Amino acid sequence: MNSLIILLCIVLYFILIVVFSLFKKTSEGINNPYLNLIKPLIPSWKFYDDFEETRLLFFRAKVSEEEAFGEWAPLYQNPKASFNNLFVNQGNLILAAQSHVQQLLHDIEVHDDKTSFEENLSYKITKNLVTYAIRKKYTQNFTYQFKLASVDLMARPKDDILVSPLYEEVISE
Repeated sequence: MNSLIILLCIVLYFILIVVFSLFKKTSEGINNPYLNLIKPLIPSWKFYDDFEETRLLFFRAKVSEEEAFGEWAPLYQNPKASFNNLFVNQGNLILAAQSHVQQLLHDIEVHDDKTSFEENLSYKITKNLVTYAIRKKYTQNFTYQFKLASVDLMARPKDDILVSPLYEEVISE
């Protein structure tokens, strides 16, 4: 019995060493690529932080060259309560998109001017996220643009943080 307890303590010790080695703190914070693999398993305690402006992704799209761009629309809005939400939870997609916005903001802050920001992985993921959302709305070719902006209390864009160039999406049949 004692040898089993000692063995469990040794195994626990080595597990803790591995876990704490993942969280090496640098001057810029925790910087480890393996940490991204376990982030979804660790609860976030950011609700204790101070109030901060909300940032949202907005887009605008048009189908034809003659058509003018409309107003900026938020990419994801809170889903309406419905019976279908019991089986398909759209709230998780919204939370994932908002989490990605936080990563995009961080990448904007630490970006050096040596390379184009469009080559950044978080920018490419944002572009794919926007394209995916717009494709559900349009079934033909479209031109689109997106931006990251801070918003006021009514979720209207206030200050632009990042505005993309115009992109054209060709839907192949």
